[in-house]
Parts: sequence; structure tokens; C-alpha cells
Amino acid sequence: MITHDLHTHILPGVDDGAKNSEDALRLINALWRQGVKNICLTPHFYTHKESVEDFLSRRTESANSFLPLVPENISIKLGAEVFVTKYLFSEERDLRPLCIENTNYMLTEFPYEARFRGSSMRQVTRLRDLGIIPVLPHVERYPALMKDRGLLQELVYMGLIIQSNAVSFTEARIKRKLLKLLRDGYIHVLSSDTHSMERNSPLAVSVTQEYIAKKCGTEIIEKLELNASEIFM
Repeated sequence: MITHDLHTHILPGVDDGAKNSEDALRLINALWRQGVKNICLTPHFYTHKESVEDFLSRRTESANSFLPLVPENISIKLGAEVFVTKYLFSEERDLRPLCIENTNYMLTEFPYEARFRGSSMRQVTRLRDLGIIPVLPHVERYPALMKDRGLLQELVYMGLIIQSNAVSFTEARIKRKLLKLLRDGYIHVLSSDTHSMERNSPLAVSVTQEYIAKKCGTEIIEKLELNASEIFM
């Protein structure tokens, strides 16, 4: 069973996810009912629109208000979904506060048209040189990676963790290709990327687990859970 969710937009009032504490608690409770007890709160950070310091200040303000409301049987870690641009590296600064709390794993989103050549690959290399392990969210949104297995393989060899959204396995146009990537070891983590009960609903987590177990066996579910738990710990 999947008990870890490394990618959510639950922290209220920070991005386009949960609008308030009531919405956020509803999402957390929905995940808990499916067995998810360890949750990363990873609001969007658009590096070309806001400074690291301003983002962290907004995140801290929301977390200080919200975290005391979270049930004690839920483990929470702060993180960010970092939209990687040249501005992330425009100053010499410690980027570890953007990683999943107390780890060196960072959720790193790139423009969907990225071909992972040239500037985007240099940015990946720079993150690795800083000791940061990029976790690439919702791999299914990158046409270049979905078309070129060799390119995806190159990123995996560089040490990237590949994450897919649970809800994507319910979409007819893409789910068979995702199953193939999963079987071949190119998807390491399954997360909800939940924004609301309607947008990337947390309820997709249990539906997708059942689908993957039926098509690929429970061993893959166990591997996905192990990978996520090793990042979260």
C-alpha cells in the first residue's frame, strides 16, 4: 500500500491548491482514508516570478498557521515544486530549504516543452553539482521524455527520481505507456499532485493502486512505496 505522498498542493493559500485550512484538511483526510499517512506539502515556486526568500516567507507563514491543525497521526514535511529557470541560480544561495524537509531531494518542474538538451540539461547538472537530487514531477507532461526512452534513461542515469501522478493512470490516452515505463523501472514514485477534490483528486491514489496491482502485480506497488519512504525519511 502507498502510505507516502511526496507531491501535493495542500498548504493553504500559497498557490493554486487548497484555498484555506478547511480545504486543506479535507484533502488530508481523503488521503488518510486511503492509507496515506506521510505527506509532503509542495506548493509551486515560480523562480522567475518571486525570490527564494519571499517564497519561503509565504510558505512559513502558512505552515505556522496550518500545521497545528493537522491530526497527530499524519506526518508532514514541507517542500516545494520548484519551477527551474536561470533565476534559481542567479545568486549564490543555499537551495536546501527548497528541498523536501531534512533531505536533499527537490521537486523540480521544467517547462513542458523542455527537450532536456542545452540549458535544461545544464540546469539538471548544476543541481546535481550542488548535491541536490531532482525529483521530476509528472513525467507524463513532457512530450520529449514520453517520445524518447533514451533521453529518459539518460536522466535516470544522472540520478533523477521520476514521479508520475496517480490520476494519469486513469487516463485512457496515456495509461498504457505509463504502465510500460513503470514495468521497465522508469517511474520511481507515485504521488497525487492533488490541488483539490476535483483537480488531481486524492481519491485517484487508491484507484490507481488497484489498477497497477492488477496489471503489474503488487511487487511494483511495494517498490513505489519503498522508494517514496526512503525519500521521506
